[in-house]
Amino acid sequence: MNDRMRRAPEPSRRLAGLPGYGRGRAGQSTPFLHRLGSNEAPDAPSAAVQAAAAAAFASTNRYPDLRGETLTDALARRHGLPAESVAVSAGSIVMLDQLVRAYCDPGDAVVTPWRSYEAYPIIVGGASARLVEVPLDAENRLDADAMLKASGSGVRVVLVCNPNNPTGTALGSSELDALIEALPKDALVILDEAYADYAADAATVAASPARRLARHPNLAVLRTFSKAWGLAGMRVGYCLADPDIVAAVNAIAPPFPLPAPALAAALAALDEEDVVAERVTCSIEQRMRLTEGMTAAGLPVARSEANFVWLAVGGEAEAFTLHLRRAGIAVRCFAGEGVRITTGTAADTAAVLAAVAEWGPA
Repeated sequence: MNDRMRRAPEPSRRLAGLPGYGRGRAGQSTPFLHRLGSNEAPDAPSAAVQAAAAAAFASTNRYPDLRGETLTDALARRHGLPAESVAVSAGSIVMLDQLVRAYCDPGDAVVTPWRSYEAYPIIVGGASARLVEVPLDAENRLDADAMLKASGSGVRVVLVCNPNNPTGTALGSSELDALIEALPKDALVILDEAYADYAADAATVAASPARRLARHPNLAVLRTFSKAWGLAGMRVGYCLADPDIVAAVNAIAPPFPLPAPALAAALAALDEEDVVAERVTCSIEQRMRLTEGMTAAGLPVARSEANFVWLAVGGEAEAFTLHLRRAGIAVRCFAGEGVRITTGTAADTAAVLAAVAEWGPA
């Protein structure tokens, strides 16, 4: 048998040229004292959340909810929406993938500000759709006028990350409402709010999706338990949208989107909003310390509304990342663009600022 006959089948040509994910991310096995590269919460889940997940594990010989119904019902109550307006998934990134595949045919345009979340080009390209990148403005913020110009006739999806990853910049509530109102009504507008908990008070975060959905049936809001809710390892995300959009997502979603321990952990976390509030407060305190300290050191820090800060250091990104690595600090490097640093503990912040004080580009 010759080598040609022994080779595996070729994958779809749509995979050619897709960017890799996490190329500037530290590996889990690398020994860092301060892991600030993945926007995770710095503290472990509470004892109650851990106990709920452990108890659910005892019955994992049985299938969990077909569509995560116990969690969708709880989320519907929290957000003041019917259960038919909620869908859950293994992280909000999986829900985004389902939305793009449900609404895009090959060649359809998906418009998004850029730079934004690095998974977007992978998801859009994997669906054979076409990503239209709209540059951020000089302050690393979404340029609403440019977005509207790019979102003309024929655009299938408009994807907005607010606060934006990796810059942390955000449109205010009125700015965001004006943008959504001006976008084409026949395009699906996906609002990725993975970091919403850090940008507004808890009551606003809970109520804002229902208010917007009442006015915009073409809107889908993505949320996650991975950030402020402290469950990145459980992979729980969800979508809030018109029931017709949820039905479309469920039509292509596999059954049993979440394992029983993940469902139990998320349900237990929903009963501990005070824990989330304290986590957010601590994150904002460390964000302010990082911003003030690095600004004083002359570094270009974007105005963040998330649990990280963005340094638009351009061509110095890799050297700066290496400098922090030598100090035992893992951050997220975007080569040639910038560095994203997650807010951690007070000790994490002190270590970063100490390393910054010793930074001097070659």
